[in-house]
Amino acid sequence: MPELSDKHRHPHIDELDVDFLYHLGLDSSMDLPGMFGDVKFVCMGGSAKRAESFAKKLATDLDLGVHPEFLEPIGKTERGSMFKVGPILSLSHGMGMPSMSIFLHEVTKMLEHAGAEDYRFMRIGTSGGVFRSGEEEGTIGIGVEPGTVIVAEQAIDERLRPIHQKVKLGRPHIYETWFDEEMARELYDVRGDMRVQIGKTLGANDFYEGQGRLDGALNPGYTEADKLDYLNRAYDVGVRNIEMEAPELASFCLRAGIPAALVCATLLNRLEGDQVASSDEERAKWSLDAQPLVVRYLRKKLAEGVPEDGMNM
Repeated sequence: MPELSDKHRHPHIDELDVDFLYHLGLDSSMDLPGMFGDVKFVCMGGSAKRAESFAKKLATDLDLGVHPEFLEPIGKTERGSMFKVGPILSLSHGMGMPSMSIFLHEVTKMLEHAGAEDYRFMRIGTSGGVFRSGEEEGTIGIGVEPGTVIVAEQAIDERLRPIHQKVKLGRPHIYETWFDEEMARELYDVRGDMRVQIGKTLGANDFYEGQGRLDGALNPGYTEADKLDYLNRAYDVGVRNIEMEAPELASFCLRAGIPAALVCATLLNRLEGDQVASSDEERAKWSLDAQPLVVRYLRKKLAEGVPEDGMNM
């Protein structure tokens, strides 16, 4: 993967009289250094409820001097929720890449104004797995059973390309989509008895047709055979799960020089269907299965002290 670099950081942020972080409900006139200067890890997911539950889990499981019942969201909550537990932020970014992009920009600017250093981003989410039965057990990146947690090594777009395309001023710009290799390996190494695999994650621009589903409201113009052909081609290029944010997260963090990881639990095998047929109890458990893995990783990193290999702001 390419070396991390902050060469794409905007050089004129500090020239603003006040930088309004509208969707967070914060601005640069506030005591952001006092509020966020010690942040080392930013953990994010789509759901505001899940951001709160993860913050409470951090407060309960890690000795950071924060009582879970005293946690309150910081800033605005109309578009997302953000909680702070010691040097860890737990926040929600909404659904899809446009929503995530807004929060990536504003949280990064917030941490820059705060003077935070050597921090890392992690998205914790859910996804559809892409699993062929009969694959060799124990091989990294081979096969996905529902409930397996996938740690992404790279993001793939809907056209099965390892890139992210952004249109700026009417012109397309192409960016690489690698996640931090060391973070992925460290997450995998703390898995214990959890079902965890490293693979590529396909990030689509919507939940239905963009992911090749047949259960949307519109006639998609393709057949079950077409869908299976597409999913098998995705599998052949290394895709092991599908969600809606991976390319944006990977490309943004590479451009900003921020080590990043993507950790998603799988709720179903897309080669067997489009709807989650598991029980309510199984879905609830699988939806949260990525969290314990991240907590193990955070406990290990906090015990080691401040990361030495991150980028300085």
